[in-house]
Amino acid sequence: MHGQCNFCVTKTRRILIQISLGLILSVFFGLGFGFFVMLLWNALLPDIWGWKEITYWQGAGLVILSRLLFGSHGYHKTETNPKAEGTGDQYYEQWWEKEGLGSVERYSKKKVRKEESSD
Repeated sequence: MHGQCNFCVTKTRRILIQISLGLILSVFFGLGFGFFVMLLWNALLPDIWGWKEITYWQGAGLVILSRLLFGSHGYHKTETNPKAEGTGDQYYEQWWEKEGLGSVERYSKKKVRKEESSD
């Protein structure tokens, strides 16, 4: 008997490589954003408000600080799959074909009549 199947090993290896690449890319983009923050800061704020110029590492620190203070702004929300099993969403396309389009048309006509009567 084998301890692990070959598929499990390759899948685990692929996941570890993806995680490693994700970490490397996030560090790379973070440092790149730090460079652009430094450039923008030094190009705008000393002339506009008389603030001091900043170094590259201060720019990178501002990127990290803003991420900590302001968070992700909802980028980590998971998207729902409209065809997911067991949620009722798999029937959406059928509903849209039978009832949805007619509902939108009725609603649109009602809104147009309301706007015409208010004019």
